[in-house]
Amino acid sequence: MNAGTANILDMLSTRVEKLCEKGEWQEAYHASQAVVDKARGAVVQKEGGAELALAGSIEIQADLLRQTGNLEEARLGYLESLEIANQFTDNEVMLARISASVAVLYDNVENEAEAVRFYERAIELYARAGMGHSEEVADICNNVGFVYRSIGNFDAAEDLLLKGLEICNHTLGLEHEKTATLCNNLGALYLKLERNTQAREMNMMALETRFKVLGGAHPDTAQSHANLALSLCKGGELKEAEEHFKSAVKIYEKHINEEKHEYAAVVENYAEFLKMSNNEKTAESVIKKAQKKLSKVAG
Repeated sequence: MNAGTANILDMLSTRVEKLCEKGEWQEAYHASQAVVDKARGAVVQKEGGAELALAGSIEIQADLLRQTGNLEEARLGYLESLEIANQFTDNEVMLARISASVAVLYDNVENEAEAVRFYERAIELYARAGMGHSEEVADICNNVGFVYRSIGNFDAAEDLLLKGLEICNHTLGLEHEKTATLCNNLGALYLKLERNTQAREMNMMALETRFKVLGGAHPDTAQSHANLALSLCKGGELKEAEEHFKSAVKIYEKHINEEKHEYAAVVENYAEFLKMSNNEKTAESVIKKAQKKLSKVAG
């Protein structure tokens, strides 16, 4: 590809990125279309390297379409980009990245079989690419672990979540948000499988890390309080469980506009806990207070 074409493609791609950062989606789309059109023209002119440039240009546009909610158009764009990029060797990172993007789209529409297929292909491609992509692999392990859990393949879910946790702990350390997320998700899986001791420890580690990294008032910290409360209930540590339920409710109340569903779910679990503890009066009070707060939240 000649220097002039390469330069204009680079300039236009940078423009798309900056427009997206500013939220100027319509202008970003126009710029992305200009990138794609220019790359297609270079392919017609048979400029060297134009095909890969076209694949990259279509990927950029598909990323934009995904961000703006045009999911089917994004999916078709990613698949076209994959088809072009698949014609070339030594291109594993690009193929892995696009495969992961396709997987996310299938995941969003609950097409589990296709989501798993593309997630696992992305992991395989990143492995072939060698070192330097550990965080991407950890993110994919987390995502596909969730998919396996949703379809009842708990062994595969555990294997993938453990792999993601190992990567995060090794590359990022224990006190990192992504490590905490993997601990949290493993804790939720173990709780579902009634492996209560393991659930307790995973949720405890998630809470400790989130408290240090995100602070005591963050919604993710509230999630860990709530999950740990459930684990403690299963282990008969009722006094400690109640304190964590209270902490979760208190934090979610401060974020009720953004976290109303999570708030409602935690209140429901807390009220059920109180009823099981023969504290019906407090349970009713908690529910009434929550209903009053939720009634003031739009939507």
